Amino acid sequence: MAISFQWKGHDGSGWNFTVGTTNVIGFYGSGGYGSPIQVGQYNDAMHVRTSTSDDTDACTPPHLTNLKYISDTEVSINGGSPIALTSLAQENSLQVSVVSDTNISIIGSRLYAYDGSNVDNAPANITFKSVKLGDTTWSQPHGRTNAMSCGTSTTPATTHQFYIGQALTPTATGASTLFITRMEVDIQ
Repeated sequence: MAISFQWKGHDGSGWNFTVGTTNVIGFYGSGGYGSPIQVGQYNDAMHVRTSTSDDTDACTPPHLTNLKYISDTEVSINGGSPIALTSLAQENSLQVSVVSDTNISIIGSRLYAYDGSNVDNAPANITFKSVKLGDTTWSQPHGRTNAMSCGTSTTPATTHQFYIGQALTPTATGASTLFITRMEVDIQ
């Protein structure tokens, strides 16, 4: 049985941005791609970069839908007025598909950010927030022990889709590149 994860971003008209194995999702400030996020402020822009070492923007306008943390129960979509998290729609999030060559059921799932070295460590110098579609509050899934549940999908199928939102703020000056977002699933 072969299983893969496919991450896609919405650009306002469709799931047109695939985050491939060499791509990364970048979080940026109010100046858009390449601009820093100020300490204590949350991302104003999200983009797909071509790799961790390349500063090439892989998404052309329109860009990935950006979710900005406003409060534990609110979000701003692409700079709009704050809305309740419960008002998020699928197209306001990232789509994570779990794809298998045989029918599987997802009996558990979790998402977390870690320091890139040890899955139990919190990411360094950032506060990472995440939400799954339908949640009423943001989670702060720092390390595997604090992972956010992404739910289940128990009807056997070859593709299962989950919809999540992400936001972050730096807690110190300088580039905060040493973190990875990871999703894990339990299958049956």
